[in-house]
Amino acid sequence: MFLSSSEQRVAKSFGAAWGALLVGALSALGCGGGPHYVRASAPLPPDPAEVAVPAEPTAIYIIVNQPEGAPAPEIVTQEDDGWVPREFPGENPFQRSRTWVGDYDCVQGNTGLALRIVDVRGRVVRAVFDFHHAPSGAAGSYLISGTYEPETRRVRFDPSRWIVQPEDYVMVSMEGEIATDGSLFAGKITFPGCGAFHLKPTR
Repeated sequence: MFLSSSEQRVAKSFGAAWGALLVGALSALGCGGGPHYVRASAPLPPDPAEVAVPAEPTAIYIIVNQPEGAPAPEIVTQEDDGWVPREFPGENPFQRSRTWVGDYDCVQGNTGLALRIVDVRGRVVRAVFDFHHAPSGAAGSYLISGTYEPETRRVRFDPSRWIVQPEDYVMVSMEGEIATDGSLFAGKITFPGCGAFHLKPTR
């Protein structure tokens, strides 16, 4: 097909107009020319993925048991402060063996003795000094208390008050040591004219 010179001029004009319109549209869409930079008015916030989330404190949950049919158990939260005991307290042998039976020597002669443990709280021990002198039939009992020393396995018991007091008898103190296997508690009665005692656990 042949175009006259006037038709060719119209075609060129029409093509130029369309070209200018296309370039303008592409520029508006960001496709034309080089990259454009805009200065931010304030620093951009960090990427949330790069922000470190502080670790929550470690918690220990203690569940308190409740009887059947009771409300739901209370949950007590206790924060772990990282403390660890250097050593655990030694076992108190009077906690395990509550009755010690044997005898002791004193001014009235050899006397039967039962040491009955009634309370153990940590190292503190409370007991009943229950004695019976067979030749005379005299018998009595009184309260004593002492502090057990796990390092030396020794304890001194001092009396506090009578439960049953026979005539002409006084309360006395005692101090001694428990064998490493817990099979014997032996020592002395700390009163003038008295001597040793020997007790073995029965239960």
